[in-house]
Amino acid sequence: MLGKKKLVNRQIVGFTKPRKILFFRIKPKPIYKIVEMESVVQAAAPSAPAGTTQPVQQPQQQMQHEQAAAQQTSAVGTTKQAKQATRAKAAGRGVSQSAMAAKRNAQLAMALPIAGIKQTPEQYVASSKKKAMAIGAVATIGSFIALYEVFAQLLILVPLVGIIGYMMSFNTIVSYPMKKADNNGLEVEKDILFAARDMIVSMRSGMPLFNSMATVSIGYGAASKEFEKVIDRVQLGMPMEQAMDEVTATSKSPTFRRLMLQASTSIKVGADIINAIQEVISDVSQERVIELSRYGQKLNAIAMFYMLFGVIFPSMGLAVAAIMSTFISFFPITNTTLMLAAVGIIFLQFVFLRMVSGSRPSFST
Repeated sequence: MLGKKKLVNRQIVGFTKPRKILFFRIKPKPIYKIVEMESVVQAAAPSAPAGTTQPVQQPQQQMQHEQAAAQQTSAVGTTKQAKQATRAKAAGRGVSQSAMAAKRNAQLAMALPIAGIKQTPEQYVASSKKKAMAIGAVATIGSFIALYEVFAQLLILVPLVGIIGYMMSFNTIVSYPMKKADNNGLEVEKDILFAARDMIVSMRSGMPLFNSMATVSIGYGAASKEFEKVIDRVQLGMPMEQAMDEVTATSKSPTFRRLMLQASTSIKVGADIINAIQEVISDVSQERVIELSRYGQKLNAIAMFYMLFGVIFPSMGLAVAAIMSTFISFFPITNTTLMLAAVGIIFLQFVFLRMVSGSRPSFST
């Protein structure tokens, strides 16, 4: 009697892709390939007579050796796959870091001219690293001196303080041009409508667009500087609509971009510039009125919460705690308790001030 026995060998041929669902990350899992091998085994066979051929028997030891070799091959394949996955992951991190650096350089290329810094993004990043390293060194030395005199056991934290100081200072210095450009856009938003109305009055009195822009290039703060950029390009020989498009591409003021885009389009198609700009002014005015009404509604809610958590609860809480401490000694009021309460009240005042200033419209800051 002959019987066939199937040997199943599972080989890893790849890995699934990592996925992220909400806050959970699903790690890659191996993909197996099932390989079946048939081996002929003789079970309870009587001795065959002479002159007959017997089937070739496969010893048990040879089967075990083949199984061990197959397992070793699959283990080697698994190790190679793991190494390839690690290299791919490292390459992906490198690509993501280079993409982040390219995005940062692109933002710096737009923000540096607005901030008045005459450097390329690479030069500015290199100088920022040097300044951050100097600040990190100062933080390391200062923390070492302070901890050596007071808490010598915490000297192990000195390198951590230096690293944190370097990272925070580098991020602050690199993001400075972007923040300054955004602040410049907010400054333009303050006076842009007044300058646009003045320009409309000049154009209705018969003055050309170039001359009307020249009149508002002085006296309206940051908005005048934006109009002055257009005037400078036109005086150098650039067409009016091209100068508007170039200044609009680097401006951080949405209202100025809308005005210049509408004026440039009107020049290209030959439409009435005065009516086009007037429509933009009317739309922006209505949007600002709506934004101011929303700001008033936010102030009402913030004022209510401020009266509750910033005035009533602290005063009544301290009074009730003082009265209860005379009857129950579970929570005695000491100087430390009063100091902590004062710090908490000051912190609440600061939080509410930040909420009020953060919800204020950009054109009124």
